[in-house]
Amino acid sequence: MTTEALLTALHTLCTSPKHLGTQLTAGMLVRLGALCLALFTALGRLVHEARDPRLVLAHAQLVEQFAQQVHREQLAGALEAEVTGAAGLSLATYDALRAGTCDLEAEPEFASGRAGYKTAGDLLAAWLGITYFEAQRRIDDAHLLIGRRTAQGTICAPRFEHLASIYAQGQADRRAIAGTARSLEKLEKPDTTFDGVPCSLTARAADGRLLEEHAADALRELGPIEARKQIGTQIKTYKELHEEKLPPDLGLFIGPVVRGVHTFTLRTLAAHAEYLRSVAAQSGSKRTKAGKHARKPDADQAVSPEPPDAPAQQESPAAENEGTASGDQRPTPDWLQPEGPMPDWAAEDPEPSSSADQQPDQESPAGAAADDDGPKPDPDAEPHENDAEEPAAEEPNAPLRRLNALMAILTTSFTGSAAKPIVPKILVYLRLKDLQNLAEAHGISAHGVDIPPGELRKLLVTARVIPLVLGGNSQPLDVGRSRRFHQGYIKMAVMARDRGCIVPECTTPPDLVEIDHYKKPWAEGGTTSVDSGAAMCSNEHHGRHSGQLKVVDVNGLPQVLLPPHLDPEQKPRRNTYWGALQLDDDPPGGAGPPATDPPADRRG
Repeated sequence: MTTEALLTALHTLCTSPKHLGTQLTAGMLVRLGALCLALFTALGRLVHEARDPRLVLAHAQLVEQFAQQVHREQLAGALEAEVTGAAGLSLATYDALRAGTCDLEAEPEFASGRAGYKTAGDLLAAWLGITYFEAQRRIDDAHLLIGRRTAQGTICAPRFEHLASIYAQGQADRRAIAGTARSLEKLEKPDTTFDGVPCSLTARAADGRLLEEHAADALRELGPIEARKQIGTQIKTYKELHEEKLPPDLGLFIGPVVRGVHTFTLRTLAAHAEYLRSVAAQSGSKRTKAGKHARKPDADQAVSPEPPDAPAQQESPAAENEGTASGDQRPTPDWLQPEGPMPDWAAEDPEPSSSADQQPDQESPAGAAADDDGPKPDPDAEPHENDAEEPAAEEPNAPLRRLNALMAILTTSFTGSAAKPIVPKILVYLRLKDLQNLAEAHGISAHGVDIPPGELRKLLVTARVIPLVLGGNSQPLDVGRSRRFHQGYIKMAVMARDRGCIVPECTTPPDLVEIDHYKKPWAEGGTTSVDSGAAMCSNEHHGRHSGQLKVVDVNGLPQVLLPPHLDPEQKPRRNTYWGALQLDDDPPGGAGPPATDPPADRRG
């Protein structure tokens, strides 16, 4: 067949009703597929050679469209291989098909005796060069989203029809839809359709709707990050209500020591977990003193074991600051400057590296004990001189910053360190109807942690209850007091409404967001109030000021307009990742004037 004939057949395939006949044979389909693959490969090579960013983006979009369609064809092909009995073909057919000499116009030849493969999964694994588990996963996913094989050899409806609908239409990432279907299947009883016994879905949310329906809505309407969190939360809630597994024991468990590194496992309830999440979030902030201290390359020295013969060094903030400034060859920040004069004992050695020598030695008990031998400037001076070039001078990663912050909290009161530690806090958002029914009320923390009724009641005993009235569209109307900047109760009211950055898909922790004068800048005469503020992370805040996105007021709630290339519909949206209040999100009985115990933010 010539190239012109193949192109003509390809045009016929795309424009005419798709059926096999004299104009389009099975052999032509195979050759057209090979031609499409070669064409796609050649297109990619040309795009890579052009090095045009516009062409790169256009091709990347095409590749993603191919990937989405390929995912569906993988599942559909696996299902067809199962239904058509491809595992029962004769060995001669397999050999001829692989060699490209198989007569596709003739009837397929099946094995007369023992088949070469037991199942379609075995066949696909060997034929495609993939693992059996991957092959079987495709078949199982096809049962969930495309169709199920019956005992009569036909295909019936898939198990998750709502997810199957958005999967077929490509309304969301097909890989995410398949992953969601697998997660939901674990909540259901085994499928007995092949045995002739009808089965229906049973996993339902608190409102009576199937979890599958909620998942389909989330995948269709939300971004991938928000949808994954919302679906995961619903699945977790369902498991907690229906599974009979006992929770793991609470406590701090001491684990093994691996190459000098000690392992601890900490299990807490929701309220205590929120304190730890607060520490973790604040340790990542570059703007706070505590966050800066946790980012110091040598901040982990505070966690090293301290020998009993060297208390003075840890107890003196002046010595610590002096060592940092001289040994690291970096200026000491203003917030670390000592308030009083340097003690005499700290000024004995005029060498600039003397206190720096003591600082690194705290990394181990042996090194700390070696301080008694006196200053050793030469061995340690060279690494400090090359701090700007050595990888060791880079700031700690996120887990190490969290450890630094936690150890600073544990040691500050004993050592008298001048470094400002992180102060963990817990905020719990409640509705008026929740306070009126504490037997069943749940609270939601600032970091999205669900506070069950028992823990919530204990927290409220010693809590500072902050009144907050929510209007019909969930916009705060009164917080009792105001300030010039978005601080204190004003910021807390904004956060009670927005919970975190309002830009969809943003996962910045609430502790790190800023309040933007989104209606009218302060410098241009704008006012600072709950109504004029919108919670945004630093990156999105700068993006709004640079015109990369817009924030508009919709019935008292700030909503985000993303750029047209990200949101062709130009629909105002709000992030749901942290549980931000949405329009008409006020539950029955939640609105109205404050009562004796109004809806509360709680900080302990």
